[in-house]
Amino acid sequence: ILVFRRTPWGQRVFRFYDPDKYIVEIGEIVETVIIRSYKQGDSIDEIVQKTSMSREFVEATIKILSTNSVNC
Repeated sequence: ILVFRRTPWGQRVFRFYDPDKYIVEIGEIVETVIIRSYKQGDSIDEIVQKTSMSREFVEATIKILSTNSVNC
């Protein structure tokens, strides 16, 4: 398969077959999606709606980003 795609909520994923012919999907963690969306200018409300994550989770993720902004 080896399909790279972006989900409607912005997560980057890809799929492949394992040696036993099962489909495996690998995706980035939702915190990465939230941070990327925030850096691209999406509001907290837009991120909550797009990701279906709670407002508290999105705000906490963004707070961690701003706390560690030296490396971002």
